[in-house]
Amino acid sequence: MEKRYYNRNGDVVWALLAVSLVRHTDGTPLYFIAQIEDINELKRTEQVNQQLMERITLANEAGGIGIWEWELKPNIFSWDKRMFELYEIPPHIKPNWQVWYECVLPEDRQHAEKVIRDSLQSRSPFKLEFRIAVKDGIRHIRALANRVLNKEGEVERLLGINMDMTEVKQLNEALFQEKERLHITLDSIGEAVVCIDMAMKITFMNPVAEKMSGWTQEEALGVPLLTVLHITFGDNGPLMENIYSADTSRSAIEQDVVLHCRSGGSYDVHYSITPLSTLDGSNIGSVLVIQDVTESRKMLRQLSYSASHDALTHLANRASFEKQLRILLQTVNSTHQRHALVFIDLDRFKAVNDSAGHAAGDALLRELASLMLSMLRSSDVLARLGGDEFGLLLPDCNVESARFIATRIISAVNDYHFIWEGRVHRVGASAGITLIDDNNHQAAEVMSQADIACYASKNGGRGRVTVYEPQQAAAHSERAAMSLDEQWRMIKENQLMMLAHGVASPRIPEARNLWLISLKLWSCEGEIIDEQTFRRSFSDPALSHALDRRVFHEFLQQAAKAVASKGISIALPLSVAGLSSATLVNDLLEQLENSPLPPRLLHLIIPAEAIFDHAESVQKLRLGGCRIVFSQVGRDLQIFNSLKANMADYLLLDGELCANVQGNLMDEMLITIIQGHAQRLGMKTIAGPVVLPLVMDTLSGIGVDLIYGEVIADAQPLDLLMNSSYFAIN
Repeated sequence: MEKRYYNRNGDVVWALLAVSLVRHTDGTPLYFIAQIEDINELKRTEQVNQQLMERITLANEAGGIGIWEWELKPNIFSWDKRMFELYEIPPHIKPNWQVWYECVLPEDRQHAEKVIRDSLQSRSPFKLEFRIAVKDGIRHIRALANRVLNKEGEVERLLGINMDMTEVKQLNEALFQEKERLHITLDSIGEAVVCIDMAMKITFMNPVAEKMSGWTQEEALGVPLLTVLHITFGDNGPLMENIYSADTSRSAIEQDVVLHCRSGGSYDVHYSITPLSTLDGSNIGSVLVIQDVTESRKMLRQLSYSASHDALTHLANRASFEKQLRILLQTVNSTHQRHALVFIDLDRFKAVNDSAGHAAGDALLRELASLMLSMLRSSDVLARLGGDEFGLLLPDCNVESARFIATRIISAVNDYHFIWEGRVHRVGASAGITLIDDNNHQAAEVMSQADIACYASKNGGRGRVTVYEPQQAAAHSERAAMSLDEQWRMIKENQLMMLAHGVASPRIPEARNLWLISLKLWSCEGEIIDEQTFRRSFSDPALSHALDRRVFHEFLQQAAKAVASKGISIALPLSVAGLSSATLVNDLLEQLENSPLPPRLLHLIIPAEAIFDHAESVQKLRLGGCRIVFSQVGRDLQIFNSLKANMADYLLLDGELCANVQGNLMDEMLITIIQGHAQRLGMKTIAGPVVLPLVMDTLSGIGVDLIYGEVIADAQPLDLLMNSSYFAIN
C-alpha cells in the first residue's frame, strides 16, 4: 500500500507500506510486522514522466502526428487516437496490416511494402511517404519508424509516427508550378531579366539576357553584374560604373545607354531596377529588366530629325531655325557677342521649276543646299525656310565677316551651272544681312530686318548682298502703304465668305456634327484670297484684331440662331494676335452671352503656339463655355511639354503631316505619337484635309478620332449649309 506521511519537518512524503500478520500456532493473531519504504523520489519521477507524456501527447495532437506500434510475433497493431483520425477509421475497428494496406493507394502499395520489408531485413529505421484514400480525396502521409530489438538482436517491434503532409505537398506543388510558370515566362518574354544579390552578383539570367550580354547563365552565376553587362552612356561614351547612376525614369530615347555584347555588337537599351524583399521587408537583391530599344530609339531619332529638318534638302527647317535663333538671342545680353542673320532668296528658280519640272527644281535645291553648306563654318546654321528661301545664322560674327561669307555664297550660286536632262540652267540669289547685338535682339524685328534687306537686294538688281539699314524699313513701309490701305478696306468693306468643312469619325464618315470654318476674302481687284495668305501679309497686329472681330460679329449676327436650332457645332478661327487682345476676348464672350447660341456649340481654332504666351486667355474662353481646338499640331512635339489636360478639347493636325501618311512611315509614327499624347491629355484629334480613302483608312488605323476633307463632305458656304435640310441632334 502506498501512503503519504508527514515527516518531522512537516513535509509530505510517499512511502510503500507492507504489513504481515503473525499468528499463534492455534491461529490466534499475535502481532503485525510492518515494512515502510521511502518511495518519494519514485513518485516524483513518475509525476515528471506523466507531465512529459502529457506534453508529448499534446504536441503530437497539435502537430497532427499519429503514433503507432507493431509487435511482429503476435502481429498486433496499436494506434493512438490521432492515427484513427488520420486514416478516418472508426475507433472500434481493430487496426492490423490489412486495414492499413487497403487504405494506401494501389500505386503506392508496392513501394511502401518494399521499404518496410527492407527495414526489417536490415534492422534499420525507415522513412516513407505514401498516399491514402480518405473521404475528401487523397491525403499525403509521411511515416517515420524505428526498430526495437530483442535479446537475440532480432526486430521485436516497430515504433513510429505518421504525419499529415497534404498541405505541405500542395504548397510545394503550387510553388513548383509557380516557379515553372515564372521560368517559362522569363524565358518567353522579349526583355532581358537579370537577378542580383546584395553583393551585386548575378543569381539568374534569362535567355534574352544571355543573348544580349554574350554570357551564358552558367558562366555569369556569381560574377559581378557590371563585369557581365558592359554598359556605356551613348555609343562611345564612358563606361557605367554604378547601375543606379542612370535615370531609369526617363524615356527610352532620353536614357541613351548602350549594352555591348561580349561576342560583338551592341544594343540601345532602357532598363529598370526593382528591389527584391522578403516578407519582413529585408532586401535580398534586385531584379534588372533590360529592354532592347534599338529599333524604337532609331525611329524616334528619325522622328526627331524629321521634326527639325527639311525633308528635301536635309537642312534645318523653319521651326528648328527659329528655335536656334531664339536660343542665340537669349544669350546676347550675357555674352555680349555679335551675331549675324542672313536671308537668302533664289532668283529665277521658278523659271527652272516651270520649264524643267518639279523634279528638276527639287534636285536644284538639293545641290544648292550642299553647295552653300560646304562654304560655312561648323558653328553656322543653314536652314530652308520654305520654297526657295533660306536662312543663315552666323554666331559670333561681325558685319564685315557676314558680308564676306554671304558674298561668297551668292557668287557661288550665281556662277552655278545646273544640268538637267542635257540642258544647262542658271539661277541666282540675293541676300539680306542684319546684325544681332545688345541693342537689336528681338526675334520678330531681326527676322523682319533680314527680310527687308533681302528685298532691297532683289529690288536693287538681284544677285547682290545688302546689309540692313533703318532707312530701308522706312522705304519698305512707303512701298507697302497702299497695300495696307487695301488690307483695311478688304477687312471692313469687301465680301467675306465662311466655308464649312464637315468633320466626322473615319469609322462613321456619315455622322457629321462639327464643322470647321475657313475664310475666303475678295481683294479690291476681285481676286479671292484665303485667310492664311491674307494674314501672312499683315504688317500691323491691328489687322488681325479687326479680321477676328468681323468674323465673330458676322457669325453671331447672321448664323448663330440657325446653328443653335440645328444643334451643330461650328469651329471659327481665332488668331494669336487676336487672342493677345484682352478687349477682343472679353467682347467675344459678351456677344456670345447675348446671342441665342449655347457657348458649347462654338469651337475656337487657335494656333498651338498660343499655349506658350496666351494660356490665360485660352483658359478664359474655355471657362466661358467655348470649346478649344489647337491647330498646326505637327512636327514640333515640344508643345506637349507645355500642354496640360483641360487646356483644349481638340488637336487639329497639320495638313502637311496627313497628306501622304499612307506611304510615309515617319509621318505615321509622328501622328501615332501625337494621338498617344492626345489620349493621355483627354483630347480628341482632327486630321485633314483628307482626299483619298486610303489616307482615311490609315488615320483610322492609327486611332485618329475625327477627319475632314473630300472623303467626308465637300466644303460649302456656311449660309448654304444653314439653309439646307440638314439637322443634327446634339
